[in-house]
Amino acid sequence: MIDRRDFMYSVGSAALAASLPLKVNALGQTALPRRAIPGSDETLAIVGLGNARVFYQGVMETSRELIRIFLEHGGSYIDTGWDARETVGKIMRANDANEQLFLGTYIEGEDLPSMRAEIHRLLDIQGDESLDLVQVMPVEDFSRRRDQFAALKEEGLTRYLGVARYAKQFYPPMMKLMEDGALDFIQINYSMMEPEAANDILPSAQETGTAVITNRPFINGEYFGLVSDQKLPKWAAEFDCHSWAQFSLKYILAHPAINCVLTETSNPEHAIDNLGAGYGRLPDIDQRQRMEAVIRALM
Repeated sequence: MIDRRDFMYSVGSAALAASLPLKVNALGQTALPRRAIPGSDETLAIVGLGNARVFYQGVMETSRELIRIFLEHGGSYIDTGWDARETVGKIMRANDANEQLFLGTYIEGEDLPSMRAEIHRLLDIQGDESLDLVQVMPVEDFSRRRDQFAALKEEGLTRYLGVARYAKQFYPPMMKLMEDGALDFIQINYSMMEPEAANDILPSAQETGTAVITNRPFINGEYFGLVSDQKLPKWAAEFDCHSWAQFSLKYILAHPAINCVLTETSNPEHAIDNLGAGYGRLPDIDQRQRMEAVIRALM
C-alpha cells in the first residue's frame, strides 16, 4: 500500500497543500462552511479531525500543531477516544477553544455510575460542564443500555448521543435506533469505494433528523493506492478540487445528509490539504457520477 506522504510528493501535492490558505482566501472564504445539526440551532464545520495517531499516542507538539491548523480554518468537530480524549481535552482547555471545538467522545463503563465517573473525569480535564457528544461503538451495547445513555443526557452530562461504526452490516440496527428516536448522531463509513450508505441509512438519517458524521474517506490508505499513478482529472477544477484527497472528500460532502467528514492524519501538510476540501464548490449529481466512474475503473 502506498504511503500518502510519498504519493503527495510524487504528484506535487505537498507544495499545493502548503499554499492552500492562499487558495482559501482567493475563494473569498476564511472559515470552513458549516451545516446545521438537525433539530438544533447549532452548526458544525463540514471537515473534522478523526482520532489521529498522535492524539492517542500523546505526541503533544504535533497534536498542538494539528489543532492549531484546524482552529485557524474554523474547524469544530474532533473525534476522540481512549487516550486521545486527554490529549485533545488538555490542548482545547489550554487554548480556550472550548466554545469553538465540538468533541465526539467515546465512553467506557459497564453501568451508569462508572460512566458518570468517567465523564466527570473528562470534564475536569476539558474544563467543561457537559460533553458535546457521547458515542458508543457496539450498537448492541447502546440498544441494550439505551436507558442508561439517555440518563446521561437527561442529567446534562452530554448534550447529544450517538453510535459510531464503520461497515454496512451495522446499518440495520442503527436505522432501528434512529427510527425509535434514540440517536442524535450516527457515524458511518461512506465514500466512492464504500458507497452503500447512500442506499438506505443516509436517506433514513434525513427522514429521522439524525446528524451524520462519516469516517474512512480514504479506506485506511487503500484509496491512495488506487490513484497513486493517476493524474487528477482536469474537470475536477470545476468544483475547486486540487488533489486526490479532496476528490474523495468533496464527493462525500456533496451528499446532503452529511454534516461532517472525518479525516485522520498526523501530518500537518495533509491536514491542510484535507481541510481545503471544505472550500469552494462541491460536485453536482452529474459530476459525482463521473467521479464514481473514475474510481470504479480503478478498482
